[in-house]
Amino acid sequence: MTDMALPNIATCLLATGLCGVMLVAMQEKLVPIVPSVGLYLFFGLTAGSDLSAVVPLVVISAMGSLAGSLFWYYLACLSGTHPGLRPLSTWLRRLPAAQKTSSWYAASMTRMALVQLVPAARVYSGLASAVVSIGAVRFAVATFIGCLIWNGVLISAGWMVRHF
Repeated sequence: MTDMALPNIATCLLATGLCGVMLVAMQEKLVPIVPSVGLYLFFGLTAGSDLSAVVPLVVISAMGSLAGSLFWYYLACLSGTHPGLRPLSTWLRRLPAAQKTSSWYAASMTRMALVQLVPAARVYSGLASAVVSIGAVRFAVATFIGCLIWNGVLISAGWMVRHF
């Protein structure tokens, strides 16, 4: 069995402490090279021996995840106004999945937060949210809550595996 190794850039960023954690979490939302399950379990495995070390990791990684999601959100927002990105907006609006789920998804902050618990959907939820005209603040709050849950469960699980 081979060990899953983080890309060199991620290893270098993590060496910078919590700032690196935030940047790696943001990168995971932009280009998900390492699956988030493995990444956040790894964060927990490498956390300090005191349980209080987990809380900053969860919050900072959720902030990084939110930053990555906001990138996709604003890219989709710009796609409607910027001529070079207009084909992206047209394509996104025509996706059958986006049309079917838009009213269900947009109707509830809880649903928007729960999308962060679905590995593939959590990465690009910002695109869909902008296309169905969910406000930026509403999207950011729901996404941050969802990221706190997802990252918190995985980081805590990694910490517990190491310490129990």
